[in-house]
Amino acid sequence: MTHDLQITGLTKSFGPNRVLHGIDLAIGEGEVVGLMGPNGAGKSTLIKILAGVHRADGGAIRFGGSPVADLASRGDVGFIHQDLGLVDELSIVDNLRLGEAPMRRLGPLLDHRRERAEAAAALERVALDCRPETLVGDLSSGEKTLVAVARMLARGARLLIVDEATSTLPPRDALRLVDALKRTAQEEGATVIMVSHKLSEILRVTDRVVVLLDGRLVADQTAVGLDHDALVRLLVAHEAEAADRDAAPVTAPPGEELLRLEAACAGRAGPVDLQVRAGEIVGLTGLPGSGLHDVAFLAHGALRPRSGAVVRAPGAASALVPPYRERQGGFDDHAVRDNLTISALERWRAPWRLLRGGHERRDAAAMVGRLSVHPADPDRHYGELSGGNKQKVVFGRALFRDPRVYVLCEPTRGVDVPTRREIYRLIGELRDGGAAVLVVSSDFEDLLSVADRMAVVDDGRVGPFRVPSDLSDTDLEAFI
Repeated sequence: MTHDLQITGLTKSFGPNRVLHGIDLAIGEGEVVGLMGPNGAGKSTLIKILAGVHRADGGAIRFGGSPVADLASRGDVGFIHQDLGLVDELSIVDNLRLGEAPMRRLGPLLDHRRERAEAAAALERVALDCRPETLVGDLSSGEKTLVAVARMLARGARLLIVDEATSTLPPRDALRLVDALKRTAQEEGATVIMVSHKLSEILRVTDRVVVLLDGRLVADQTAVGLDHDALVRLLVAHEAEAADRDAAPVTAPPGEELLRLEAACAGRAGPVDLQVRAGEIVGLTGLPGSGLHDVAFLAHGALRPRSGAVVRAPGAASALVPPYRERQGGFDDHAVRDNLTISALERWRAPWRLLRGGHERRDAAAMVGRLSVHPADPDRHYGELSGGNKQKVVFGRALFRDPRVYVLCEPTRGVDVPTRREIYRLIGELRDGGAAVLVVSSDFEDLLSVADRMAVVDDGRVGPFRVPSDLSDTDLEAFI
């Protein structure tokens, strides 16, 4: 049986909102296809239809030449999401065997030797050098993702659909994963569909690039000959000004010091010495477990220092964009307007303490327009938005607080190229408006794009600061 996938005329609507407009897509056996497009373009809806989460309104799906409603229950298809479905408290071999029929030796006796041997073979297929007895909780995030891929392959998957699985991985782990996927396609003939916003990954491993925009397939071309600039042009061809959306260069020297950490310790962070001044963007990066986010929480005030001090200039309030918008970003069952204004309701209080709802609605609608939130409906539920549009709402909430200090954690995690550039431009505007901005991101591209000076957090400590434009290739290796 072949393992080619054909999608014909696929449509999907949610109420009056048409999300997919007749998608036609054919993916051959052994291909690695990159699926890209802006947030809200329909990528997630397409993947959820294939996974059986949603039902298409019209069109057809054929796999291996046979019509199917979805691919959810097929053993020869594997889905790899950010939530890997692994159990940290169990070993690798136990995770690989979860849900599978037990291997028996005699009667009720389990054949642990054969289980370990097959687990070792599965790990070898993804070039993961770990003992099968290793606890999954002891692995890095990238190694866990490779275990998830190994599990799918061991169960006979010939089509792997990888949905944003690298968005939270540090660069080295992300490269291990995409290289393993490429090797699987080349050596075993598996088909891979990879949803990613990371241009370097798409260029490194894919044979074709497919772009969705507003629920329509607008580009489908071979990756041969595509470089970074050509891929950006392909993705933002509908955005006339996209090429100029990175943060503007500094035009004035920084002003007064608004935030200072003096040997501050909290959580995994510390001792930390750090200063951020008005009109300045300071960038910090680091690997998972480095204490990177704890430095941000400490700077914002979400963590109290157990020793040392965090000092802010008089009246220098702080606003935080948290690192995990799914858990920390907003309230899915409430309107976009509520999510925008909830942290700054005092702005719309009348002298008698009643909320001036008309003014609140007007300002929320203006913020939706300013940040290009799509759909541009302040009454739409926050949970209905794409990831990038949720990120814009979280930014809008911080803007309504009108602070002098911004602490931005993972500001572009999982967002598309146009949204990333919009966020970079917004960060530059905050600096130019005289705010002190601390950008804390495991994505090194964020710091190269916006930071005036940057450093690496390692074992809770902030290393020496460097100016991005002065970094040599050798210096860059230290950051990734």
